[in-house]
Amino acid sequence: MTEIINLEVQFFLTSILYGILLLVVYDCIRIFRRIVPHKAFFVALQDILFWLVASIVIFIMIYERNNGTIRGFAILGMLLGMIIYNQMLSKIVVKGITLIIKTIIKGIKKGLSILLKPFAFLGKKLGKVFGFATSKVSKANSKVGSKIKKVGKSSAKQLKNAAKTVKISVTKK
Repeated sequence: MTEIINLEVQFFLTSILYGILLLVVYDCIRIFRRIVPHKAFFVALQDILFWLVASIVIFIMIYERNNGTIRGFAILGMLLGMIIYNQMLSKIVVKGITLIIKTIIKGIKKGLSILLKPFAFLGKKLGKVFGFATSKVSKANSKVGSKIKKVGKSSAKQLKNAAKTVKISVTKK
C-alpha cells in the first residue's frame, strides 16, 4: 500500500512541477510581449497556441504518469504549482529579465550607433556633394530643356510655313 501512496505523492509533486513549468513558459511569452509590442490579435493567438500546447503537455504527463486517468489532486497540484510560482517569482522574473534584455538591446543600439557614426558622417558629406552636383545638373537640364523648347517652337513654325508653302504651290497649279 505504501508503494501506491508513494506513486500518488510523486504524481502530485510532478503535477506541481508541471504547473510551475507551464507558468515559466508563459512568463517567457510575457517577456517577449514586453520587449516586442503586439497587437491584441497576436496576443490572443499566442494565448490560444500556448494553452493548446499546454493541454497537450498536460495530457502526455497524465498519460505517462497515471495511465491517462485524470485525478482531481493532479489538477489541484498543477493549479497549486501555478499559484505558488505566480505569487512568489513571476513578477520578479518577468520584470528582471525584461529589464536585463532591454538594457542589453539598448547597449547594442548604442554600440552600433558609435560604430556607424563615421558612416553617417560620410553619408552626410556625400549627400551634400551629390546634392550640390544634383542642383547643378538640374539647372543645366532646365537650360537644355528651355533651349529644346525654343528649337521645337521654331521648328514647328518652320514646318507650318513649309506646309503653307506646299499647300499654296499645290493649289496654284
